[in-house]
Amino acid sequence: MSALTLGDRVMHPNQQEWGVGKVLSATPDTLDIFFVGAGRKRLSRAFVSVEKVEGLASKHRLLDNLIATSEIVNDHFVTVPMAVKRFRDNFPEGFDDASFVKATRDANMTGHKFCTQLLSQEELSRLVDEGRFEDICDRARHVESVANLLTKLERKTLHETLETPASQKLFSLGLADLFYGAESEEARFKHFLRTIGILDLNKWTYATLFNFIRYPQKHALIKPAVIQNAAKALCWRINYKAEPNWKTYDAVLRLYSYVRTNLLEEGLIPRDLLDVQSFVWAIGQK
Repeated sequence: MSALTLGDRVMHPNQQEWGVGKVLSATPDTLDIFFVGAGRKRLSRAFVSVEKVEGLASKHRLLDNLIATSEIVNDHFVTVPMAVKRFRDNFPEGFDDASFVKATRDANMTGHKFCTQLLSQEELSRLVDEGRFEDICDRARHVESVANLLTKLERKTLHETLETPASQKLFSLGLADLFYGAESEEARFKHFLRTIGILDLNKWTYATLFNFIRYPQKHALIKPAVIQNAAKALCWRINYKAEPNWKTYDAVLRLYSYVRTNLLEEGLIPRDLLDVQSFVWAIGQK
């Protein structure tokens, strides 16, 4: 035990339910350790002899993406099983609960349905070829209004921005590339960020809204305050920056993947990232 150093992975021999831990700091007398099932613990070397683990037993996605030690507040830490219990208190039938579906899924899935019809690859290609950029923007605004994911001010700003022909063309081409371009997801996302930057729409909601509505099975909508609160509660490092960027977005997607895996282990079966996102947002709103 005396050889343990910063970053080592360990297990508590008498608290197996705490799971694997990561040494945050070590002194001759104490160890400060974050355990994935219990949060931050300060242990006396004189009374506890934790066991160092290596190889496969030491692997854990949360520890690989843990927030900075200075940001870990034990009173705020939430494990996924804890969050599942709270979620089921509100929605006893889980993601199939009628009140959850009505409050969370119905409008979003209606928006998704319209998006797949009005902004399909075939439709977008046709409208772009015909130079009908105003029609593309009208359809995008309609999809957004149905999904109802923007605030009134955000919606007003988006609609006003897309009133001029130049803005309509720029946005339409950026959206077509975001949805159906040949480059990687990262490259297309960064290209869309440049587009909305030119349009003075450089906010997380605009950056992530349309991809989320079009592909809720693999993309997320980022609302800054909620995702920051949730990530802090889960102790997951998202590298948050106010300006939309791929590094933060990718970190959020990895967080959702981690939560989704844990939900499955807890018997709560999400259909897509809309369910996962709603679950994470519930944590962020506590």
